[in-house]
Amino acid sequence: MADEENVPSELRGDAGDVVAGTVVIRQGGARAVRAREVSIRQGGAGRVEADEVVVTQGGIGLARSTATRITAGGAFAVITTEAHLEAATATVVLAQQQARLEQAAAGVVAAPTAHVSDSVIGVLLARHVDARNVRVLFGLREALALGAAAGAALAVLLRWRAR
Repeated sequence: MADEENVPSELRGDAGDVVAGTVVIRQGGARAVRAREVSIRQGGAGRVEADEVVVTQGGIGLARSTATRITAGGAFAVITTEAHLEAATATVVLAQQQARLEQAAAGVVAAPTAHVSDSVIGVLLARHVDARNVRVLFGLREALALGAAAGAALAVLLRWRAR
């Protein structure tokens, strides 16, 4: 990765690996970003590690942060303390404290507290859920039942195949 002093705080176009205090990406991309604060507007990054990540109309492969906010964008995986997705999509959201989804879609959301409104979630794992107009494909009970059924079916299949 490059030295902090040699990297501009605002990037346009494509960049490789970026290390800086504050990084702003506008209409461009980076392979990997490590910073205290990262702001992506109409751009993307493969991997981001930061205290605070804000994405507007952009995308991230993997975001690891203390706070992540995605508006009108997407991410493959978000691993954070607090996640806020607004009109956004994510395949996996893992939050240590809370996940907030507004008009969003996610494959898997796992957090102690989830505030969800006008959203769709495949699997939701949370202790406390504050939901309004939400469609969840699998809650905790359904996910456990599916896992048990899949395990039983696999066991039967393996025994049958062994004969």
